[in-house]
Amino acid sequence: MILGHWIKYKFIVNLSNFREGLMKAQVLHSYDPDMKQDVWVKEEEVPNPKLEKSTDVIVKIGAAGVCRTDLHIIEGVWRHIQDPEDKLLPCVMGHENAGWVEEVGSDVEGFKKGDPVILHPLISGGTCLNCRRGHDMHAADGAFPGLNIKEGGYSELLRTGVRNLIKLPTILTPKDVAPFSDAGLTAY
Repeated sequence: MILGHWIKYKFIVNLSNFREGLMKAQVLHSYDPDMKQDVWVKEEEVPNPKLEKSTDVIVKIGAAGVCRTDLHIIEGVWRHIQDPEDKLLPCVMGHENAGWVEEVGSDVEGFKKGDPVILHPLISGGTCLNCRRGHDMHAADGAFPGLNIKEGGYSELLRTGVRNLIKLPTILTPKDVAPFSDAGLTAY
């Protein structure tokens, strides 16, 4: 099975085929409640993400962990919550991500192209009451890449917010830490 080799450790994106305007991604097109399909995701070219807000950051994905949650998405376990109107698919899963800053919005400070980063899995705007209290996991506008929005980290590039980046020390590489973005940072 396509995800079979990912589950052991990490999914590492091959950036050698990066092309202007398009990137490669692993795309989920249908739910498989019984997990019996031979292939769950297909490699496709999809449009590169673009900066939308001045606080957005585009990250070149270096590694994306495979979480049991990703398998639940394939199974459709939370379909009634995540996709009640059947509009989520096709989507690119992947919420355990790490990589290098590729592009920053005009209001982003403290990060530059090439900085190694790990991404908190919840994208939050930072202005709601919960965010201002430091409770981003309860953000009114929170979004999880590949869970309740179509764009996740099983791709070459991912758009996120500057609030969701944590700079990595140079002794760590994205492939060393990507799975910790969920198991470690979610509790933080």
